Amino acid sequence: MTQDKLVNSPVCNSDACYESEFTTQDGIVKTWLCMTSGYTSNTTMTLDSEGLKQTLELTADLIKDLRLDLVPPGGGEKLAWFPTAITMPEKGMVFPEPIKDTSTLDGKPDWQWTVVKAIPIPEEEQKKYPDPTNPGKFYKNRMDMKNLKRFDKLCFMDAAEELGMFTKQTVRVPEKSTAIGSDGPFPSEPSEK
Repeated sequence: MTQDKLVNSPVCNSDACYESEFTTQDGIVKTWLCMTSGYTSNTTMTLDSEGLKQTLELTADLIKDLRLDLVPPGGGEKLAWFPTAITMPEKGMVFPEPIKDTSTLDGKPDWQWTVVKAIPIPEEEQKKYPDPTNPGKFYKNRMDMKNLKRFDKLCFMDAAEELGMFTKQTVRVPEKSTAIGSDGPFPSEPSEK
Protein backbone atom coordinates (compact mmCIF):
# COMPACT_ATOMS: atom_id res chain seq x y z
CA MET A 1 0.00 0.00 0.00
CA THR A 2 1.36 3.42 -0.90
CA GLN A 3 0.58 6.74 0.72
CA ASP A 4 1.42 10.08 -0.89
CA LYS A 5 0.95 13.49 0.70
CA LEU A 6 2.41 16.97 1.04
CA VAL A 7 4.28 17.81 4.25
CA ASN A 8 6.45 20.68 5.52
CA SER A 9 10.01 20.57 4.22
CA PRO A 10 12.81 20.44 6.79
CA VAL A 11 15.05 22.16 4.21
CA CYS A 12 13.09 25.37 3.63
CA ASN A 13 9.88 24.92 5.67
CA SER A 14 7.67 25.14 2.55
CA ASP A 15 4.49 23.08 2.57
CA ALA A 16 5.33 21.58 -0.84
CA CYS A 17 7.41 18.58 0.21
CA TYR A 18 6.10 15.45 -1.48
CA GLU A 19 6.15 12.42 0.80
CA SER A 20 5.65 8.92 -0.54
CA GLU A 21 5.59 5.66 1.35
CA PHE A 22 5.95 2.18 -0.07
CA THR A 23 6.73 -1.32 1.12
CA THR A 24 9.86 -3.20 0.08
CA GLN A 25 11.08 -6.65 1.07
CA ASP A 26 13.06 -4.90 3.84
CA GLY A 27 10.04 -3.00 5.16
CA ILE A 28 8.42 0.41 4.74
CA VAL A 29 10.44 3.16 3.06
CA LYS A 30 9.46 6.82 3.03
CA THR A 31 10.83 9.22 0.45
CA TRP A 32 10.66 13.00 0.29
CA LEU A 33 11.17 15.50 -2.51
CA CYS A 34 10.86 19.17 -1.60
CA MET A 35 9.33 20.84 -4.65
CA THR A 36 10.61 24.25 -3.49
CA SER A 37 14.28 23.47 -2.76
CA GLY A 38 14.64 20.28 -4.83
CA TYR A 39 16.22 18.43 -1.91
CA THR A 40 15.41 14.76 -1.48
CA SER A 41 15.94 12.00 1.07
CA ASN A 42 14.51 8.70 2.19
CA THR A 43 14.47 6.61 5.35
CA THR A 44 17.45 4.56 4.17
CA MET A 45 19.69 7.68 4.31
CA THR A 46 20.48 7.53 8.04
CA LEU A 47 23.88 9.02 8.81
CA ASP A 48 25.54 5.66 9.49
CA SER A 49 23.80 3.64 6.75
CA GLU A 50 25.30 1.59 3.95
CA GLY A 51 22.88 3.34 1.57
CA LEU A 52 24.41 6.72 2.41
CA LYS A 53 27.96 5.35 1.98
CA GLN A 54 27.05 4.04 -1.48
CA THR A 55 25.35 7.31 -2.41
CA LEU A 56 28.45 9.29 -1.42
CA GLU A 57 30.65 7.05 -3.60
CA LEU A 58 28.47 7.66 -6.68
CA THR A 59 27.52 11.31 -6.23
CA ALA A 60 29.08 14.41 -7.81
CA ASP A 61 31.20 16.59 -5.50
CA LEU A 62 28.84 19.60 -5.69
CA ILE A 63 25.87 17.51 -4.57
CA LYS A 64 27.96 16.04 -1.73
CA ASP A 65 29.04 19.58 -0.72
CA LEU A 66 25.39 20.69 -0.58
CA ARG A 67 24.33 17.82 1.70
CA LEU A 68 22.18 18.71 4.70
CA ASP A 69 21.62 16.43 7.70
CA LEU A 70 18.07 17.05 8.90
CA VAL A 71 15.27 15.41 10.88
CA PRO A 72 12.57 14.25 8.43
CA PRO A 73 8.98 15.53 8.48
CA GLY A 74 7.16 13.90 11.38
CA GLY A 75 10.39 13.44 13.36
CA GLY A 76 12.85 10.59 13.76
CA GLU A 77 16.53 10.03 13.18
CA LYS A 78 18.48 12.61 11.14
CA LEU A 79 18.79 11.81 7.45
CA ALA A 80 21.14 13.03 4.73
CA TRP A 81 19.35 15.29 2.23
CA PHE A 82 20.76 16.12 -1.21
CA PRO A 83 19.64 18.29 -4.12
CA THR A 84 18.20 16.01 -6.76
CA ALA A 85 19.36 15.70 -10.36
CA ILE A 86 16.83 14.57 -12.95
CA THR A 87 17.59 13.25 -16.42
CA MET A 88 14.78 12.52 -18.86
CA PRO A 89 16.42 11.50 -22.17
CA GLU A 90 13.43 12.65 -24.25
CA LYS A 91 13.03 15.98 -22.41
CA GLY A 92 16.33 17.02 -20.84
CA MET A 93 17.90 17.54 -17.42
CA VAL A 94 17.50 19.57 -14.23
CA PHE A 95 20.59 19.73 -12.03
CA PRO A 96 22.27 21.92 -9.42
CA GLU A 97 25.05 24.10 -10.79
CA PRO A 98 27.52 26.21 -8.78
CA ILE A 99 27.51 29.97 -9.28
CA LYS A 100 31.09 30.87 -10.18
CA ASP A 101 33.21 32.62 -7.57
CA THR A 102 30.51 32.60 -4.87
CA SER A 103 29.88 30.80 -1.62
CA THR A 104 27.36 30.94 1.19
CA LEU A 105 28.03 32.09 4.76
CA ASP A 106 28.73 28.49 5.83
CA GLY A 107 31.41 28.14 3.12
CA LYS A 108 29.34 25.90 0.83
CA PRO A 109 29.21 26.80 -2.85
CA ASP A 110 26.33 29.04 -3.83
CA TRP A 111 24.30 27.40 -6.55
CA GLN A 112 21.21 27.45 -8.75
CA TRP A 113 19.04 25.05 -10.75
CA THR A 114 19.95 24.61 -14.40
CA VAL A 115 17.59 23.24 -17.03
CA VAL A 116 18.94 21.82 -20.27
CA LYS A 117 16.44 20.59 -22.85
CA ALA A 118 16.92 17.61 -25.15
CA ILE A 119 16.99 18.30 -28.87
CA PRO A 120 16.69 15.71 -31.64
CA ILE A 121 19.83 14.50 -33.36
CA PRO A 122 19.33 14.32 -37.15
CA GLU A 123 19.25 10.67 -38.23
CA GLU A 124 22.34 11.07 -40.40
CA GLU A 125 24.33 12.33 -37.38
CA GLN A 126 23.18 9.75 -34.80
CA LYS A 127 26.19 7.49 -35.55
CA LYS A 128 28.34 10.18 -33.86
CA TYR A 129 26.46 9.55 -30.58
CA PRO A 130 26.82 5.86 -29.60
CA ASP A 131 24.99 4.67 -26.49
CA PRO A 132 27.71 3.02 -24.34
CA THR A 133 25.13 0.99 -22.40
CA ASN A 134 23.61 -0.49 -25.58
CA PRO A 135 26.30 -1.48 -28.12
CA GLY A 136 25.14 -0.89 -31.69
CA LYS A 137 22.50 1.65 -30.59
CA PHE A 138 22.73 5.42 -30.90
CA TYR A 139 21.20 8.34 -29.05
CA LYS A 140 18.30 10.08 -30.78
CA ASN A 141 18.53 13.23 -28.62
CA ARG A 142 21.31 15.30 -27.12
CA MET A 143 21.38 18.01 -24.47
CA ASP A 144 21.27 21.58 -25.81
CA MET A 145 23.97 23.12 -23.61
CA LYS A 146 23.88 26.41 -25.58
CA ASN A 147 20.32 27.28 -24.57
CA LEU A 148 20.16 26.41 -20.88
CA LYS A 149 17.98 28.22 -18.37
CA ARG A 150 18.80 28.93 -14.75
CA PHE A 151 16.52 29.22 -11.72
CA ASP A 152 17.03 30.28 -8.10
CA LYS A 153 17.83 27.44 -5.69
CA LEU A 154 14.35 27.79 -4.13
CA CYS A 155 12.61 27.52 -7.52
CA PHE A 156 12.98 23.80 -8.20
CA MET A 157 9.32 23.46 -9.23
CA ASP A 158 9.76 26.20 -11.84
CA ALA A 159 12.84 24.42 -13.20
CA ALA A 160 10.99 21.09 -13.33
CA GLU A 161 8.05 22.75 -15.06
CA GLU A 162 10.41 24.32 -17.62
CA LEU A 163 11.69 20.82 -18.38
CA GLY A 164 8.12 19.64 -18.91
CA MET A 165 7.84 17.27 -15.97
CA PHE A 166 4.24 18.30 -15.31
CA THR A 167 2.83 18.31 -18.83
CA LYS A 168 -0.26 16.21 -19.30
CA GLN A 169 -0.23 13.29 -21.70
CA THR A 170 -2.61 13.68 -24.63
CA VAL A 171 -4.79 10.67 -25.37
CA ARG A 172 -6.27 10.33 -28.84
CA VAL A 173 -9.89 9.17 -28.81
CA PRO A 174 -11.21 7.71 -32.07
CA GLU A 175 -13.75 10.09 -33.64
CA LYS A 176 -16.47 7.52 -34.39
CA SER A 177 -16.48 5.81 -31.00
CA THR A 178 -18.72 7.02 -28.22
CA ALA A 179 -18.29 3.89 -26.11
CA ILE A 180 -15.93 3.97 -23.17
CA GLY A 181 -13.14 1.44 -23.41
CA SER A 182 -13.79 0.16 -26.93
CA ASP A 183 -13.29 1.24 -30.49
CA GLY A 184 -13.77 -2.26 -31.83
CA PRO A 185 -16.62 -3.82 -33.81
CA PHE A 186 -19.11 -3.59 -30.94
CA PRO A 187 -21.93 -1.07 -31.37
CA SER A 188 -22.03 1.85 -28.97
CA GLU A 189 -25.77 2.36 -28.93
CA PRO A 190 -27.73 3.05 -25.77
CA SER A 191 -29.34 0.14 -23.96
CA GLU A 192 -33.09 -0.43 -24.30
CA LYS A 193 -33.41 -1.12 -20.55
